[in-house]
Amino acid sequence: MKSKLLLVIFFVCFSLFLFLGIRASQVVFDGDQPYTVNDPSTNGPVLVQEQAAEPAPVDPFTLIILIDDMEALNPLLEGVWLHRATDGGVGAMFFPIFPSQADDGLERDLNLRGAFWLEDNKQPSQQSLTILSDRNLYWHQVLMLDHAVLNDIGLVLAAMDPAYQPLNSVGLAGLSYSVENRLNVQTNQALYIYDLCQILPFPSQNDLLQRFLEGFAGHLQLSGTNPLDFSRPWSKVSYCLFPTMTLPVE
Repeated sequence: MKSKLLLVIFFVCFSLFLFLGIRASQVVFDGDQPYTVNDPSTNGPVLVQEQAAEPAPVDPFTLIILIDDMEALNPLLEGVWLHRATDGGVGAMFFPIFPSQADDGLERDLNLRGAFWLEDNKQPSQQSLTILSDRNLYWHQVLMLDHAVLNDIGLVLAAMDPAYQPLNSVGLAGLSYSVENRLNVQTNQALYIYDLCQILPFPSQNDLLQRFLEGFAGHLQLSGTNPLDFSRPWSKVSYCLFPTMTLPVE
């Protein structure tokens, strides 16, 4: 008799747990919806499922490095700029990095210039890039060129446009860094960029593009992208800005 009573109790308990289990499964998976829990910190349901990772945002900045001669045994750092597009790509903004505008700019200049050289693959030394990144600067591509590129640009423009006037009256020598004239050099470099922007789009854009794609005979290096992708947005640019500088222009 006792064994029958225990059997009945076991059957009732089993039926009760089975019923509760079925009801719980209906609540959790009702309508093929993912399971949610209420999180007081969000005041709403939180999906308990793996979410796809967001793609890393593309850094819009380009680090531009000007040196005296790419083929020199010990090339000298002449200028460093950060560039990014603005106004939907119609404008271009330039921020001077070297020479430095900081209160301790001379010390920063000497520190960066002393850490700069070209690696065996003709890329800037990692030490110089580390110094720049330690200053909370960031970029996703690097354009490095020397005075030969600037000279070739002038020659191409002069050959294609009879009305062409040489860029920057101080000439390429005025773009070379010196401790005594460090901020004047920065202004001269900005004026060179500004004058170049005034004639965009170039009257000989196809010829210049071809030379760019060919790396100006080894006097230009580009990393983080390819020449065609880098040059494509520049076809839209019609003006340039220097937000942290006041240029002596008319």
